[in-house]
Amino acid sequence: MSNSNGFGKGFPPKNIAIVGVSRTDHFQHPGYTGYRLLQILKDGGFSGNIYPVNPKADFIDGLRAYPTVSAIPEPVDLVIVTVPAHIVPQTVEDCVAAGAANVQICTSGFAETGQEGGQQLSNEVLQIAQGQDIRVVGPNCMGFHVPSAKMQMFEEMPMNHGPMGFLSQSGGHARVFLLNAENVGIGVSKVISYGNALMLDAPDFLDYLADDPETRIIGMYLEGIKDGRRFADAVQRVSLKKPVIIWKGGLTEAGARAARSHTASLAGEKQVWEAFFKQTGAIKVGSIEEMVETAISFLNLKPSTGRRAAVISAGGGDTVAAGDMCAEEGIEVPSLSLHTQNSLLEHVYLINQGIMNPLDLPIVVHDLSIMRQAIPVLADDPQIDAIILRIGSLLFVLGDPFPTKDEVIECLLELQQQIGDKPILIPITNDTKEEPVDIHVRDLREAGLTAYASFRGACRAFHRFTTYHRYVSESTG
Repeated sequence: MSNSNGFGKGFPPKNIAIVGVSRTDHFQHPGYTGYRLLQILKDGGFSGNIYPVNPKADFIDGLRAYPTVSAIPEPVDLVIVTVPAHIVPQTVEDCVAAGAANVQICTSGFAETGQEGGQQLSNEVLQIAQGQDIRVVGPNCMGFHVPSAKMQMFEEMPMNHGPMGFLSQSGGHARVFLLNAENVGIGVSKVISYGNALMLDAPDFLDYLADDPETRIIGMYLEGIKDGRRFADAVQRVSLKKPVIIWKGGLTEAGARAARSHTASLAGEKQVWEAFFKQTGAIKVGSIEEMVETAISFLNLKPSTGRRAAVISAGGGDTVAAGDMCAEEGIEVPSLSLHTQNSLLEHVYLINQGIMNPLDLPIVVHDLSIMRQAIPVLADDPQIDAIILRIGSLLFVLGDPFPTKDEVIECLLELQQQIGDKPILIPITNDTKEEPVDIHVRDLREAGLTAYASFRGACRAFHRFTTYHRYVSESTG
């Protein structure tokens, strides 16, 4: 680790203490109480020891309770703090005395309030922790979701273990990410909500995920950074090793104002951040949905810098729209060679169809025997780097004589193996309300295909994917 705080000791935790656990969940509290967090850990199946801390209780929900962290009979990897803000400094002192490795402060009411008292409390906690062998996460954060450790931060969250890590200053965005990732079949390694970043900031967690063998790709929701140079250096270093996808909040005046009240973050000038993305190789997105779509490309495709696509659509209007969207999102749609066009004509007819790129060829989707002939012809064209095959969701509910979803998946898997390094991108367009598009995207993705929930999303994600690999190629060449 490049950072002296060295996040990673005692993480993922083998035992957890929760300070501020009431004996019952009788409080009508809009947020997450210590008791609720205790229940979430138990319900998720966390296998390590859980220690509720409450000086007025002997047992809570069947678990032995302790008056302080220092009274717990073993060193604690993670202490979750849910007591009121004014009690947090003395709680952190107790954690230091107990030799706890990490402290996660859920409690709000610190610098994000903009009040002198909140800033003073932040300073007190930092003074207590600095120079000690302890790492403070937060305040004002939800902490950790680690499927491999059966550790979750919200109720009934999917425990789909996989290769994507996610860092977020917002607990709410961490939750939305988990749900969106589940919808399209992306598993997660670690999700970390770190709030105000009083002691540990984005570079610390970024360094940790860079060295984490479970994590192949890193997503971030970011509001602000205390040390811009350190962060830029970390992202530039990590980007050459693993893709870093960032949704930067607070780029408008209104967003920046909200960021200050949410996590006490200085959002920064938009122009500065635009330069940051160009210089570091980080991949810029504008929402959690875009982040997940972009991640699909990185998790499925082999590295590529080429963005010239053969686009197969169905219907004249859809074909025109597809061409416009490709141009708007930076995907090139070159003319097919005469040889390619003549080869296609051996398999398709031109009645109500067209072989100019984008291609108006509904028969390719509706007749898998023709799909097996046409896609290799397009892939053989030296001017083509990828195939974008638009499939309407209606196809999957039509039935005989049209192919079933399983038959389409089997055919596309065979074709992808046959054409090798030139990827097949499969946007599913929503032309029926019978089933959400995400269901089809997840089914195709879990089968090993590169599917998206919209045509524009596929174009946008593929452009980001190739831009990143161009950056890596230029930086390492």
